[in-house]
Amino acid sequence: MAIKRIKDAYKIVRGQVTGNTYSGTENKIHLFDGKFTTGWKVVSFKIAPKAPLDATNTECILSTEPKSTLGSWDWGDVQEIAWATWHIGAGYDGSLVYSNIADDNLIIQDLWIRAYDAGEAKQVNYEIELEKYDISSWDGAAALVRNNAQSGP
Repeated sequence: MAIKRIKDAYKIVRGQVTGNTYSGTENKIHLFDGKFTTGWKVVSFKIAPKAPLDATNTECILSTEPKSTLGSWDWGDVQEIAWATWHIGAGYDGSLVYSNIADDNLIIQDLWIRAYDAGEAKQVNYEIELEKYDISSWDGAAALVRNNAQSGP
């Protein structure tokens, strides 16, 4: 796939999403510019709960389609493109912050964020850094098919 980064074309998206939800307007991040010859690449993905010092287990997924499987990741699913966790134990006995982004991600239309919190649904902060790329219409079509693909058997 031949793609070329557009100089100085980047975007930082910040917001909050409610944990334990997977669809609705708060979960959709609008990126589509109406052209299939441009795409966005996620280069950084960070999360933190609204109250980061509370004992909590929070995880998030970025995907090219809404996902309903709360509390699980599937790195073999081509629609899932980034994963992040935030864990802090009771009494601050240790913390874990983790983020992973698929190297070959390329978003043609929109992005979806799904958050899961063990226990009651809480607000989760997110920050996503994206870079914009020029692509051929052929490569755009191939990326769009991948973004909308069904995974698994």
